[in-house]
Amino acid sequence: MTHGGRTLSYGELWEQILALSGAYRALDIRPGDRVVCQLPTSPEHIIAAGAAWACGAIHVGAHRDLTGPELAALVGRTQAAVIVFQPTPGAADALAPVRAVRAAHPDTAAIVHGHPPQDGEQPLSQLLLRGPVPPPRAPVHSDPDDVDLLLLTSGTTGEPKAVMETLPALWAKMQFFADVVAPGPDDVHLMYLPVCHAFGLKLTLMALASGGRLVFADQFSAAHALRLVSDEQVTILPATPTHLALLLRDLDPGRHPVGSLRWVVSAAAALAPNLSAGVYDRLNAELLYVYGCSEGFLTQTADRDEIRGGSVGTQVFRSPDATIAPDGSVAILDPDRDLPLAAGEIGEIAFGASRAVRYWGEPAPTGDAAWYRTGDLGRLDEHGRLIVSGRIKEVVNRGGLKVACGEVEAALARHPAVADCAVIPAPDPILGEAICACVVLRDTSPPTLTDVRCELGERLARQKLPDELCVVESLPRTSVGKLDRAALAALVVEGDLPRTRYRPRAASVGDGR
Repeated sequence: MTHGGRTLSYGELWEQILALSGAYRALDIRPGDRVVCQLPTSPEHIIAAGAAWACGAIHVGAHRDLTGPELAALVGRTQAAVIVFQPTPGAADALAPVRAVRAAHPDTAAIVHGHPPQDGEQPLSQLLLRGPVPPPRAPVHSDPDDVDLLLLTSGTTGEPKAVMETLPALWAKMQFFADVVAPGPDDVHLMYLPVCHAFGLKLTLMALASGGRLVFADQFSAAHALRLVSDEQVTILPATPTHLALLLRDLDPGRHPVGSLRWVVSAAAALAPNLSAGVYDRLNAELLYVYGCSEGFLTQTADRDEIRGGSVGTQVFRSPDATIAPDGSVAILDPDRDLPLAAGEIGEIAFGASRAVRYWGEPAPTGDAAWYRTGDLGRLDEHGRLIVSGRIKEVVNRGGLKVACGEVEAALARHPAVADCAVIPAPDPILGEAICACVVLRDTSPPTLTDVRCELGERLARQKLPDELCVVESLPRTSVGKLDRAALAALVVEGDLPRTRYRPRAASVGDGR
């Protein structure tokens, strides 16, 4: 593993996992306890996950941009015994999120990395220097349904759900990718996607399982990624469509030799034809495109004709225990009934399932589940190829990061200058969709977009903040008083109302998902 000029061998990685697992056990972490890990994409995040599993604990990956209240809420939902935290570089009050957690949950231990700890907190760097401690002698888990990690969904409702996952199931999904990419010990994998989320974690495990070398970058910028591909001779590159657009925009063959690349692995949003063409023609690599969700339902394709035609493939993940897509089935259902539609008809994408998805903190599902409904719209063509055409759920797909409109609206409504508000997706050439906040003002001076983002930044993670601000006289509503979001989008986007646009630095655009 290489990160920031430092390299860990596999032996050193294992020693640090054992050292931290010993520290966890000294904190009285027991099998089944939850460990919330809010470290960036780095070797330390993988060490923290491995140490939790060595103790039989449940690893809970948290995005680095969660605010103090959001992090405290997650710790409360999971009743976590420990939080492992690293401040965001440049934060004005680096340890404020940890203080928010400890104020709300004083029994939760805190381990801090990259910043001097305060009273009662432990430094991760010192714990890793304690030396390896032997893991428990007997296997911790005996039941294949024991939970090993919680995967937070990207949020199609205001509060993301926590999918209960086992290591065997996660390993099988990783192998689903590996069967196509065929990684080996000579491969070099670049990883800048959040490893707290399913896609980044699976690709990281794929690299480790095959004995390859991992090069970590804790955030994305096209210039940095291209430099790493060149300098480290990267062979396997993850890239959401947003990342691809930025990489291809900045690619200069004279300064960025990318001949080492074998594969680009993409997911999270629709892949435009010009992006797939760029992978084939300018990066000279093969492309594996993955469609799926944190719940584990997946399709993938590396077929050039399928990808160029807009398909996300015909190959459906089948879990070894036959709980997910037991017969490799995917169907287009009538949105209101479990009735499959004919080829070519648009409906809700659904996967065959023999058991309902388990979410932490929700009642255990009972009985069988014939279908898992994704909330996405799509169709199957005459060859059984799946084409995704949109979403039923009201979210903005911001560069692959799905942001619930309702969550942003709830925060907007608390702004003192806002009388009414709504959030809609607005087309964006890089992100795909931008977050457009439409507001009806009170009788006060209108706020700037910067003012709105600063206000909301106290309650929302960075990727949820509005990219655009549009002031409207009123919001269109239906006869029963519900927001008519389609009419609002037509008014603002198609009607081309004036909108203020926030221009972030390239490095802050979409960490990927």
